[in-house]
Amino acid sequence: MKIKQRITVEFNFNIIFTRNLFALENTVLEEMLGYDRSKILIFLDSCVSSASPGLEHRIGEWFDAHPRCGNLVAPILLVPGGEQCKNDFEYHKVMARNMRITKLDRHSFVIIIGGGAVLDAVGFVASITHRGIRHLRVPTTVLSQNDSGIGVKNGINLYGAKNYFGTFTPPYGVINDFDFLNTLTFRDWLAGIAEAFKVAIIKDRAFLIDLVSSASDLRSRDAKAMERLIFRCAQLHAEHIATSGDPFEYGSARPLDFGHWSGHYLEVLSGYKLRHGEAIAIGIALDMIIARNRGMISSQEFDLVIQGLLDCGFTLWHTMLEKRKNPENSLEGTHKAAPSLCIFHGLEEFRQHLGGNLTIAMPKPLGHLCLVNSIAYEEVEQAIREMKDSWG
Repeated sequence: MKIKQRITVEFNFNIIFTRNLFALENTVLEEMLGYDRSKILIFLDSCVSSASPGLEHRIGEWFDAHPRCGNLVAPILLVPGGEQCKNDFEYHKVMARNMRITKLDRHSFVIIIGGGAVLDAVGFVASITHRGIRHLRVPTTVLSQNDSGIGVKNGINLYGAKNYFGTFTPPYGVINDFDFLNTLTFRDWLAGIAEAFKVAIIKDRAFLIDLVSSASDLRSRDAKAMERLIFRCAQLHAEHIATSGDPFEYGSARPLDFGHWSGHYLEVLSGYKLRHGEAIAIGIALDMIIARNRGMISSQEFDLVIQGLLDCGFTLWHTMLEKRKNPENSLEGTHKAAPSLCIFHGLEEFRQHLGGNLTIAMPKPLGHLCLVNSIAYEEVEQAIREMKDSWG
């Protein structure tokens, strides 16, 4: 006996671009929330709060002026910005406790204002509370506006693994307020550009050419160049999620994660001193060397990407790349092989995250995606030697 069942669930959400979201005359948030007078709890990235004096007061004034949108059930809650909010489970317990004591339910809204790490952490807690409280994202960094904030993933770091706990829970909506970008440090401005290079290298050669030609403008914080980058990158990311046939990554491939197998692990090795985008830029350079050495891209294509990353201001070397598992302790008169590179373990971490066969995104040629199922240790050793010689 067998009952065969098929369930199809459709998700719909808008990604809206605006400025000065909490100006009293701005109705974008009103249109997204509707007029159900829902309970609303707001979590705010502490870094955004510090960089935007008076923001909490402006948010309160906006809701006072638009009472039909819902009721703020508590003062705005600050969440430590950066990876620390994903690394410490005590923060997640505080988030959940506040959702409990404010009596949020599945008709309520959690609004998250902040960078990608805060969106990830609060979104994860919201997604497992009552099996899913609606969450609305207001990304405030380049990286979260063009990539992580408009995706369907939430997660926290655990047991030394990035995003070890997480869910695939699409947001109720995403609002990108370009004005938040004015408050970013140069490191955070730059970090998000790496994700644009990542998706352009494997999806859109014309976009890649535009990135390279705009590198000096991006480095000098030209707002218009950045807005073009964010919109196109977000568009490519959203299109992939909607049309890939595997939005929740049930397969073994992560086709949007070019440069990520080493980038993710490099973040961990650095103790998260590297920003996500900084680590991904290095991961892109490593994989570009492997792709060139395999003949998947030409030397001219390789030079185009690397020069573009350098012109934007990225550093393409970090000492953790040459960290080895154990210190060399060969005894006199013996010949022991040098311990293996720690970064190579990132391949297995990457495979374990999805299971199945190792599947790595590579360009072949630029602007086109190719999936490979193995990278030899010797290829990584060679690539890191070349990286150190060129940029170390």
